[in-house]
Amino acid sequence: MRRTASALFGLLLLVIAPAACSGGDTPEDNTAQACSAADDLDTALTNFRSTLSPDATVDDVRAARDELSQAWQTFDSAAKEVAQDRAQELDDAWAGLQKAVDDVAGEATVAGALSTLEDEAQGVKDARDDVVSELGC
Repeated sequence: MRRTASALFGLLLLVIAPAACSGGDTPEDNTAQACSAADDLDTALTNFRSTLSPDATVDDVRAARDELSQAWQTFDSAAKEVAQDRAQELDDAWAGLQKAVDDVAGEATVAGALSTLEDEAQGVKDARDDVVSELGC
């Protein structure tokens, strides 16, 4: 079940990252909330599947579906927050690199700005790696 939730999470990040909105929590809070929501979704899926039996009534299945629906909506929202956090980290790192390059004076040598440029480039790579890791690429 964890694999299914992880796969859904990775797919959601890939699909919704461009359209997500940030809720104002820290990236760590958003990730923790998404992980908790993924666990809740896994539990709701397990409960739904356990409801599927020859003895189940339509009301039983609908009630389990409603629980699953709520868990899905919570997870979907939390995953969007994480996706936005990762996208924002990458945007910020890219903007930092662009600014560092722009800040090198036209007459200056690259050697004088090398350390700063290397640091900014590493920041872009780190942010990119975080996004790729979240996506499970």
